[in-house]
Amino acid sequence: MHHIFSRLLLALLLATIFVSSAPAVIPPEQLLPETTRGYLSVPDIYRLQEDFNKTQLGQLLLDPVMKPFSDDLKRQLKEKWSDAHESLGLTWADIQDVPGGEVAVARIQPAKDKAAMAMIVDITGKQAEADVLLKKVAARMSARKATTEVLQKGNIPMTVYTGTTGKYQGQQAVFFIEPNHHQLVAADNLEVAEEILKRFSGSVGDSLATVKAYKVTTQRVAQSQGDEAPHAQWFVDPFRFIEATRSADPDYQPKKGVDLFTVLRSQGFDAVLGAGGQVTFAPSEQDILHRTMIYAPALERTEGGANGDKYDLAMRMLNFPNSDAKTHQPPTWVPRDLAAFVSLNADLINGFEYSKSLVNAMADDEIFDDVIDSLKNDPAGPQVDVRKDVVANLGENIMVLSNYQLPIQADSERILVAMKLTDVAPVRRAVDQTMQNDPNALKRMVGDSVVWEIVEEEIEEPDLDIELGFDDFEVDEEEETTQTLPTSAVTVAHGHLILSSHYDFIKRVLTESEHRQTLAGSIDYQTVKTALAALGASGTCVQTFSRTDEEFRGTYELLKQGKMPESKTLVGRLLNAVLDEDTDDEELREQQLDARKLPEYQMVRRYLGPAGMFVVSHDDGWLVTGCFLSKETIQIVRKQKADQSSSQ
Repeated sequence: MHHIFSRLLLALLLATIFVSSAPAVIPPEQLLPETTRGYLSVPDIYRLQEDFNKTQLGQLLLDPVMKPFSDDLKRQLKEKWSDAHESLGLTWADIQDVPGGEVAVARIQPAKDKAAMAMIVDITGKQAEADVLLKKVAARMSARKATTEVLQKGNIPMTVYTGTTGKYQGQQAVFFIEPNHHQLVAADNLEVAEEILKRFSGSVGDSLATVKAYKVTTQRVAQSQGDEAPHAQWFVDPFRFIEATRSADPDYQPKKGVDLFTVLRSQGFDAVLGAGGQVTFAPSEQDILHRTMIYAPALERTEGGANGDKYDLAMRMLNFPNSDAKTHQPPTWVPRDLAAFVSLNADLINGFEYSKSLVNAMADDEIFDDVIDSLKNDPAGPQVDVRKDVVANLGENIMVLSNYQLPIQADSERILVAMKLTDVAPVRRAVDQTMQNDPNALKRMVGDSVVWEIVEEEIEEPDLDIELGFDDFEVDEEEETTQTLPTSAVTVAHGHLILSSHYDFIKRVLTESEHRQTLAGSIDYQTVKTALAALGASGTCVQTFSRTDEEFRGTYELLKQGKMPESKTLVGRLLNAVLDEDTDDEELREQQLDARKLPEYQMVRRYLGPAGMFVVSHDDGWLVTGCFLSKETIQIVRKQKADQSSSQ
């Protein structure tokens, strides 16, 4: 018995020694090259899925009434993933059971006009699944009539597939498994795959982990994150990522009109060297937590040189001073029932001048000074000195309010922008002079305030109705249909220059409400404000609040109507961008999501709680922190406040 125990103890000791001495999995950022332009890492895809399902959004997608839609959405997202990795011969179904740990994908730019895709998967304990995956890839490549070559790199076989027909002509897909570290590597570029392999042995020094933009963004976010383990981490070098993505598409053709990417780069916005962040699902206090660092260090200048600006050209507009929480508190005239509220600090006076080169570039003409001069000196114009009468009197805070007009249509979103003023009188005179000179401006009075509503002329269009029958050809009488063009409104009130997409929106904010009817007095706003304060919102340049059940309503209703591609809301445009398949600017894409069986929105909104975000300006960029709260959190707070009131 003693001998058996001794042998068992020895076996356990040997096992411990061998396990502890086994090479650990190498973090993907240490294996990827320094030319990596986009990077996404998921430490544990099974934990991500499990914890996402705990969130309000996850619960919504799991609700049986949403199943047809959520299945269709998941299908399309998987297809998007598979399309992006088509060059590797991989589908989402192939990879989903393979990870034993971290999964990372990256967009790489080996040269200015080249792009590559790479994937690194921890397959610890999943060797059998990895072998099955490689067999599926081999069969798929055989069906494509790709050639197969096995290169022996030390003790590691590297399989290289090369396409020979059609769109796969000359396309590479490279696979190998590093057995000591239990990591599967796939790349669509042999040179990139070989570089990754060399980094396993440390024979190549530079990597994504050594790129300063990556180091700064990840470290800054990690410091804020603390001990909370994220579910996903990402990084992007924005301008070079777009450049690489375009290079990766052999069918890429520039769309008509001004190329925003080219304009922004030419205007100095490529001073943004990187952005990186983390996303966490169902942490202890929030439903979803996200953090992002945007890295934009000051440009290096020659000592004593003429240019001492932090950035060049229009990039200089991005000057957002931090202030205390009181600055971002919604004033009493901001109504309670909003979809979203944003408070932003900005150097508006200098920003106006810095916007000159951007405006001219977007217009592809030197129009900025001409317009300003015309407003001031044209005898037929308002003769307003915009710089002196308006811009010079702007403060450093802008508020943006949004809501929706029912019934929901493509342009139902209503926006109101309020800019703080240091001197009201000259701005009011300038607005009145300008509007009196506009034949489409209608003067209205709301209390003591003058509101100018800009009503574009109605246009009449003939409606020719042609009916074809078996026995006759009938043309109905021509009917005139009236189309009302968009309206807008402007006023100076509450110490602000206020502009809105709708007159009635301005009318509402000009009437002060009781505290309980204001946004600042609402429980959901106060709860989000408290959550943001707990996350570090003190000296900030931006603070936001949104009711996602209102903010997403327009997008949802348009989905149900089959009109999602027409959406002009921010959320709608983002979703259209994700689902867009290179539709030309002048074409309207077809809706791809089947939303015919979606339930009524009242069934959905109970899953959508409020959200908020704040931004802190740093010398080298901006740190963004945001969260989503569940409906249950708000209900708990309401009950607590009700109990407190009843006990008093």
